[in-house]
Amino acid sequence: MKYHWRKALWAALLTAAFAFSAVGCGSKEDNESSADELMADSVSDVAAQDAAASESSTDMTASDGEFQYEMNEDGTLSITGYQGTATDLNVPATVDSYAVSSIANHAFEANWDLVSVTLPNGLARIEEGAFMDCGSLTSVNIPETVSQIDRAAFAGCSSLTSIYLPETVSEVREEAFTGCASMTELTVVNSSLQYDRWGLVEGAQPLSVTIICAPDSAISAWAAQNGVATQALS
Repeated sequence: MKYHWRKALWAALLTAAFAFSAVGCGSKEDNESSADELMADSVSDVAAQDAAASESSTDMTASDGEFQYEMNEDGTLSITGYQGTATDLNVPATVDSYAVSSIANHAFEANWDLVSVTLPNGLARIEEGAFMDCGSLTSVNIPETVSQIDRAAFAGCSSLTSIYLPETVSEVREEAFTGCASMTELTVVNSSLQYDRWGLVEGAQPLSVTIICAPDSAISAWAAQNGVATQALS
């Protein structure tokens, strides 16, 4: 959007400068000088507005020393990166006094130090590739506030053995569990949650996973059609 208004502004300035020089008031030298001054002032204005926009954009990201994050329009924040060294990580519910509402795209991607992760209450979304290729990750605790798990969120987590999707999870997008070859147990509490190419079937064969779910659930019907074992949710 910034470049669109800049193009429009430059076009208007050039038109104004041409019109000013073509009016014929005063000498040629005076007209050219005035046009040059007009263009110089306008260039300064554009540069100042660009600098202000850049500063505003930079202010949207921050770090508390361990977690990088960006602010959301609703006053919550999204975790965008992690510089810590914990292997068993408890992601806090607040960072710098702001509530954590999402794990952003690729925030923990390829972090091989992580073995277990506990996500905080209040978290609403796990975004695309958030934990992709965390090859040592064996367990993830998803709170009962998460509603959406985006594409490839846990793809390539080859050591992940089980995962529990609480009732609040209403959408899991494609490839969420692609490459999770060690997964043996997936619990799906929400009976209306629809399977959408999560990666439990790779090629012609399903993973050796048992889905724990309600017998009359959407995921149970999918499992029966695709040769995936199920177990009744207690």
